[in-house]
Parts: sequence; structure tokens; C-alpha cells
Amino acid sequence: MGNADTASATRNNRTICLPFSQEDYEANIKNPADFRSCIDKRIELFPELFPTEVAGGYLMKDIYQSKKLSIPLRRIEVAGISYSIRPSFVMPYLTGVTNDIEKALFFRKFNVPFWALSHVFGKDSMYWYRIEQTLGRNSIVGTTVKDPDDIPEHLGADEKHTWILGEKVYVATTVGKGCILGTSIAKDAGEQALKDAYQVFKDEARCIKPDYSPFP
Repeated sequence: MGNADTASATRNNRTICLPFSQEDYEANIKNPADFRSCIDKRIELFPELFPTEVAGGYLMKDIYQSKKLSIPLRRIEVAGISYSIRPSFVMPYLTGVTNDIEKALFFRKFNVPFWALSHVFGKDSMYWYRIEQTLGRNSIVGTTVKDPDDIPEHLGADEKHTWILGEKVYVATTVGKGCILGTSIAKDAGEQALKDAYQVFKDEARCIKPDYSPFP
């Protein structure tokens, strides 16, 4: 990603996704003091999820109701910039609740057509098509690692076979420091297919740290 794209992405990224169970979220969202306590705990546990300026404090802002999912959402202000807090049980862009999405997409593993998902789970077939197509849009490395110096020097890599739409494929997985840093699909176990699959991790890592080169 070039500098212009990076700057654009930074300007547009105004959502902070935080780990919440639905029960915990609903019990605290309406009370500003309780919800601030929840945020403070998550800043302590997961500082990488927040802008670095949050160390200087933040302001609680408004609460509004999502028209898509009919759930309340809050905003906070960090260094003069407003961010919406999205609980982790809600999909990006508020397209659905993760448990509902997971149940429907599970059947795609068995090549269940989109019109059948629509018949059983609601929405239209294009809704489920778009959900599937956007699964890989985020960089795993960019989402997991915030500080370039935290990218591990020593990595583990392995492949596990599985089935997608009736075809056997291989999941090329890269791990380090107890985190999954890359997962990509290789259509076969040949050298070129696996090289291309692992290349995704390399490209994502070098978006964060251009001179990155792990030790074997």
C-alpha cells in the first residue's frame, strides 16, 4: 500500500472494534460511567486496538441507534477525532451479527447456493454473496501488528488441507509469537502454489515494514 492509500485509509478509519459479549455490551452501553469502565479495561488489555493518542485520555461522546441492527452505539473522541465503538459480535459496516453470519456461511463449505442461504436465513442472495466476497479484505498482519518492530523475526509455517466448494485445497498458515499472522489458500501442494499463498503474508508484512525479512 502506497503512502497516498495509507493516508486515505487512516483518514477513513473511524471505527474501533472492541471485544464484547453481547450480554456484557447490552448491560453497560446505556450507562456512560459503566461503558467508560469497559473501555478503560480494554485500553489496558488491548492498547493496540486504539489510536496511540488514547494514552492522553479520551472523551465520551454521543450514543445513537443503528438503523441496520437496532443496537445502540457510542462514540468517543481521541485527540479531537471521533471514533465509533463497534462490539466484536457485530460485523464490519454493521452488516449483521457474527453468530448469524457464521451459521449461514458454514453451509458455503458444502457448496450450498446463495439463494438457499437466503431462503433459510433471510436477506437476499446478493447479501450473502457480498458477505463471502469481503471476508479477505483486511490485512491479517496489518490488523494484528500495530508497531512494525513487533513483527516476529522467527516464524512457523505449515499447511493443512481442507475442502472448499467440494475441492481439496491447502491453507498456508504463518504464525509467530503466539499469533496467526497469515492464512491463504493454495489450490494444490505444489511449490508454486504454496509460494504464492505464503507470498500474501510477505506482502502484508512489508506494507508495515518494507525491509522486513524473517529468520528461518
